[in-house]
Amino acid sequence: MAEWRKVAKAFALADGHITQKEVEILREQILVDGAVSKSEMDFLQEIKTEAKTAVKLLDDLIAECAAVASA
Repeated sequence: MAEWRKVAKAFALADGHITQKEVEILREQILVDGAVSKSEMDFLQEIKTEAKTAVKLLDDLIAECAAVASA
């Protein structure tokens, strides 16, 4: 089976732009359990770095996840 991280990155970065809808899906999936793992934070940082462009909501999600992770 494919590694979840590679599959998710391929979908998120397919067109090089992270959209509002993609951020909404990421938020729903990452925050579903009320916790944010290091792996999830690393993933968000990676797609932000690798995307050609992204909506500001991605930065907001990263900040929100960092707050949850440090709580």
